[in-house]
Amino acid sequence: MDRCDRPAGMDRALAEGKLPTDLLEHLLRHTSRAGAGSVGAEPGEDAAVAPGADTLVITADPITFADERIGAYTVAVNANDIVAMGAAPVYLTTTILLAPGTTGAEVEAIFSDIESACRQAGIQWVGGHTEVTRVVRRTVICGQAVGFLSGPPLRTGGARPGDRFCMTKWVGLEGTTTIARRLPEESRAVLGGPGFDEVLRWLDDPGLSIVDEGRALRGFALSSGHDPTEGGISMGIQEICRRSGTGALIRYERLPLREETRRLCDRFGLDPLGLLSSGVFLFTAEPAVADRACAALTARGIPSAVIGDVCAVSHGILLERGGVREELKASEQDEIVKLSAAEPRERARGGS
Repeated sequence: MDRCDRPAGMDRALAEGKLPTDLLEHLLRHTSRAGAGSVGAEPGEDAAVAPGADTLVITADPITFADERIGAYTVAVNANDIVAMGAAPVYLTTTILLAPGTTGAEVEAIFSDIESACRQAGIQWVGGHTEVTRVVRRTVICGQAVGFLSGPPLRTGGARPGDRFCMTKWVGLEGTTTIARRLPEESRAVLGGPGFDEVLRWLDDPGLSIVDEGRALRGFALSSGHDPTEGGISMGIQEICRRSGTGALIRYERLPLREETRRLCDRFGLDPLGLLSSGVFLFTAEPAVADRACAALTARGIPSAVIGDVCAVSHGILLERGGVREELKASEQDEIVKLSAAEPRERARGGS
């Protein structure tokens, strides 16, 4: 967008309350344009109107843990919940709460980030609300996504004994890049310059979205699907098993665990299996279907792996490592929260 079209005073802190109309009109250029029979994001309009299919899938998620690239997180986290139900995400609305002192230029960076992520995911950002409020100390975005479903929903609780457990990408994808962004000085020391830069790129490549997985797996008879977030892969597996009334045997050596993740988790005393894993799609299917599904993912350049088996509930939920089986531990509190003790030390040394 041409800088000469920007309203004056973009670098000044915004007053508390609604955004100035000229700034809002400028920012709304980043949202999707309304089509025939619809109402999009326009100043003064109370809501968006979006005609479409009868079967809707609706989700809402706030982003409270990220500052940098918060727009990309907003789109991915909300769209992923739609994909995990077997639907295609179509519309996004947002409520953006800005801390006093935020500038117009900073808000435009957020809007641009959301626009870019929506374009890549094929989602229309159709409106919402933005304001400056002293209730928050940093930017908080609450997103709501709507998708359309053409067949039966893909439930978390559909796994059956005899199915295979599969996953895409790698363990702790989101958490690893979050660590590097929150503790850059220590992370660079652990990974070295090239490794650190590689982990930063994970936010965009492969990214935190599973929209491509949804496209690749459309038409496959999966028995369950899940988008693991807080609590990581371990919690995601536990949730599938609990909802399905099954057990599981997960084989540690089959889990795709990147060396960068392993090294950062060792440095900060974190369990990579309990680390934020947005961008990963967990699913189960009959063995033959699982093999074909993984082949289809690979054909689209999406890493995937069969990581274990669904078992009877009496078997328990087990992790086999080096031939030894033990209970797969999981916690609803993500491993990332343990970083809070390390962050003050980095800030004291001048890290960002």
